[in-house]
Amino acid sequence: MQALIDSARHIVLIAHEHPDADSLGSACAFYSYLLRSKTKVTLFCVTPSVDKNLSFLPWFSEITSKFPSDADVAISFDCGSFGRLGIDYSGELINFDHHISNELYGTHNCIDPQALSTTQVVYEWFVTKSIKINGKMANALYAGLIDDTSCFSDPQCTSSTFSMAHSLLQLGADHGQCVQALFNSRSLASMRLKSKMLSEMKILHDGRVALFEVNQVLLESTGALLRDCKEVVDGALSLKTVEVALLVVELKRGGVKVSLRSNGILNAVDILQHYGGGGHRTRAGARISECTSASASKNLMDSIKIALELTAEVNIALA
Repeated sequence: MQALIDSARHIVLIAHEHPDADSLGSACAFYSYLLRSKTKVTLFCVTPSVDKNLSFLPWFSEITSKFPSDADVAISFDCGSFGRLGIDYSGELINFDHHISNELYGTHNCIDPQALSTTQVVYEWFVTKSIKINGKMANALYAGLIDDTSCFSDPQCTSSTFSMAHSLLQLGADHGQCVQALFNSRSLASMRLKSKMLSEMKILHDGRVALFEVNQVLLESTGALLRDCKEVVDGALSLKTVEVALLVVELKRGGVKVSLRSNGILNAVDILQHYGGGGHRTRAGARISECTSASASKNLMDSIKIALELTAEVNIALA
């Protein structure tokens, strides 16, 4: 893989559509690294208008939504499926990711499902290759780490997680800047949406499941964006009895966007893989076309109910 990077004439670094700090942070860190070489580098994302809250990341202004026709190597970050890249490309492709459901679509795949972020995968690759991490790289990698661990509140955080964080802070990562941009820069529209979503939240299955259904009318009336919904569904797991949280969002062009969160009682990715989705055991997502919000909610709640019942049966058998 290193030989492929070293011999490339034009490398395009790809963040997935509607990127988060993990995907874009990984790409920006790699961009800084490749600038040391004489190789031509392009930072690409198919989404024309990337979330401005990520503008603190280095090289944010270099992002383009036009894929270069002369690229001979592409590197994708934090993308479980080729479709989310938004490109028509059949050349050499290096795939960095941490999703257990990754489709291994690259000609070279660097996947670690045990990593809590793709920036962790990239960081460990840098360390293994003895690549010097400068301040800009450290900040980009740190941003992805705290974003995907919800500022280290993820129970899967280990000593390795904090060791990486400590190293990046020593190398120049700015904890305050990352936290401010990622967690303390909410819009008024997102707060209005949160209020509405919480007031309309349904608590089902003896308080174990929280269901959120968001339509276009709600998004338009509050002025909020699709990405603003995720904070609410993530927070639902903080309720004492809630073990699973489901978000179903109606899309403008038809179909729905689904996000499923679990405290580990059930495998979220196992459920959403049946709907073409992917992710992790505790966090997964999917886009379901030609489906109404009502039918998607019903089908998914049926799947969740069955999974919870099977879990209960296994626990009884083991008792």
